[in-house]
Amino acid sequence: MKTWIGVGLAMVVVCLGTIDAKTTALGGWVSDESCGRAHITPGNESCVAKCLRGGASVGHPEWLPQRMVLVSDDGRTIWLVENPDTLINHAGLHVLVDAKYGRRANSVRILRLRSK
Repeated sequence: MKTWIGVGLAMVVVCLGTIDAKTTALGGWVSDESCGRAHITPGNESCVAKCLRGGASVGHPEWLPQRMVLVSDDGRTIWLVENPDTLINHAGLHVLVDAKYGRRANSVRILRLRSK
């Protein structure tokens, strides 16, 4: 009896482990956590890149590197990007991505860059 209960519990754990968040298409602007929606227009690419890497490269070591965010097209939603390496070359640009909502609130994990 104990064996069957153990097997049943193991099957439940395995099944729950395979449930995955739904993939969704998101469009938005790649920005930094500090400036966020202030950079949802073209022409701010260099500012976003500087904020992402920190101020030491531009003579301000007190400016800490900022985390990457994706700002929705309307500017109302800001998602923290859990894997920023996927979008680092698109700082300050508008992108369309396939993503899954992350483990933390208001975060996303980028699966694929659909377009620039």
